[in-house]
Amino acid sequence: MLINETVLKAELGGIQASLNWKTLEPFAKMANRNFRKQIGVELYNELIKPNTNLTELKEIAVGVVAWQSYDLAFPHLKMKVGDLGLMKSSPQNTVAITKWEYVDSREANLQVVDKLLEDFFELLEMEAPEVWKSSEAYKTRNRLFVRSASELGKKLTLVGRNSRFFDVLTTYIERAENNYIKPLLTKDVFRDLKQKWQEAETLTAQESELIQGIQWALAYLAMYEAYPYLPMIVDMNGMREARYKDGTREEETADAKLKNVQRQALWNDGQKFLGDIREFLDAESSPTVFATYYLKNQTNTLSEDLDFTDKPHVIL
Repeated sequence: MLINETVLKAELGGIQASLNWKTLEPFAKMANRNFRKQIGVELYNELIKPNTNLTELKEIAVGVVAWQSYDLAFPHLKMKVGDLGLMKSSPQNTVAITKWEYVDSREANLQVVDKLLEDFFELLEMEAPEVWKSSEAYKTRNRLFVRSASELGKKLTLVGRNSRFFDVLTTYIERAENNYIKPLLTKDVFRDLKQKWQEAETLTAQESELIQGIQWALAYLAMYEAYPYLPMIVDMNGMREARYKDGTREEETADAKLKNVQRQALWNDGQKFLGDIREFLDAESSPTVFATYYLKNQTNTLSEDLDFTDKPHVIL
């Protein structure tokens, strides 16, 4: 396991210096398994080696698991369960925290986890150790052209660097790829580019530039696709919008006018970036570069040239 009692308390600092390791150990095991699944067994086995060369990556990984462990345990630490049922300790000279303080603290824990996860994957992509690039976890992470909250946040700043939000958005990124990017690129260009992206093959300068354009378009179009669903709570009580104020959660009827304006802006920006991709492909494609797009473009141009509808030509 990546952490033990000493490592955990060092990572958390004075937050839980007196916390018993036995209380936290089950949650540490859960967090450890979850992180191993995220990064793949191959990279995980390398990180737990005492003499690994990936020292900075290991340092961040330890922080991720420690804070995830603490957050998993956090809701259970406020009460004790015994033969007499649920109890809450109230030692002398202590005051119970308010609801907003508890909610705010929980959100702060998750923000630390998000930050550490994004730092970990940014450094991982930068160092690109072979044990990572040759793993199935690498292909899984690269199954989409936008791979992380950091990449999304650089293109669409309003979403920030929130790993939890990104996990929800992956379904809509995939939808946007299939609905907008694949038809534009053609299936063959899309598949070839995705295969290189997944298998860590060397990308040409043109392919790298094209992927940058795709990421810009996906950031806005994925949000456009997701927008009607993300802020809404739907159950037998109807449709509501969740809001957080002073650490407490409130639910209000959604303001349709504001949402429609913002969604239309996402659509307009997404279409602008699709147009940029089309211009780039028109300029760069050839019989040997993005060949199927070039052939499709040439065929469409020829069809337009031979269409004499509503034109003052006499065909003999």
